[in-house]
Amino acid sequence: HQKDIDDLSHRYQGRPIPRFVVSATLASELRNTTRFAKRIAISSKNAQAITARAGEWGQGFSGITQFIEEIAKRSMDSANAISNTSQDLSRSAVTLINQQRFAQMLLKTDKMRSSNAAELHALIKKTRLESEHLQEQTDYYFRTVRKLINEIKECTRALRSIVSTCRIEASRAGPFQGALFTIANNIEEAAESISER
Repeated sequence: HQKDIDDLSHRYQGRPIPRFVVSATLASELRNTTRFAKRIAISSKNAQAITARAGEWGQGFSGITQFIEEIAKRSMDSANAISNTSQDLSRSAVTLINQQRFAQMLLKTDKMRSSNAAELHALIKKTRLESEHLQEQTDYYFRTVRKLINEIKECTRALRSIVSTCRIEASRAGPFQGALFTIANNIEEAAESISER
C-alpha cells in the first residue's frame, strides 16, 4: 500500500532504503499476490466446469479459460521466485553490509599501526574481493527481482485485457451468463489486487 511505502521512506529520511529492507517488504507483500493468483486459477477451473456443462453456450468462454489458467500460474511462479530471490537478496545484502563494516575497521586498524603488517594487508585485500563479489551477487538478485516484478505486471495487464473478452463471451452464454459474469468479475478483482500489490 502507498501509505506503507510512504512510512518506510519517511523512516529513512531521504537516505536510500537498504536493499534488504526493500526485499523483505516486497516478499511480505507478495504472499498476497500468490493468494490472489490462486483465486484466479480457481476461477478459471470454475469457468471450465461451467463451460463444459454449457456446451455450445460456453464454447467462446472455454477457449479463454486455458489462457487465464496459464497467466495465473505464471503470476504464482513469479511471486514464488521473487520470494525466494528476495530471501537471497536479503542475506547477500546483510552480509555485504557486515563485510563493508569489517573492511572499514581493518582500514582504521591499518592506519593506526605504524608498521606494515603483511597479514593485515592480505586480509584487507581478501575482504575487498569478498565485498566486490557480494556486491555483484546482490546486484544480480536485485535485477532478478525487478525482472520478475515486470513479469507479474505483464500478467496482470494480460488478465485485465482478457476480462473484457470474458464479459463478451459471457453475454453470449445464454442461461450461463450470470455464472460466467461472476467469474469475469472475480478475475478482474484479483488482477486489480495483484496490480495494487
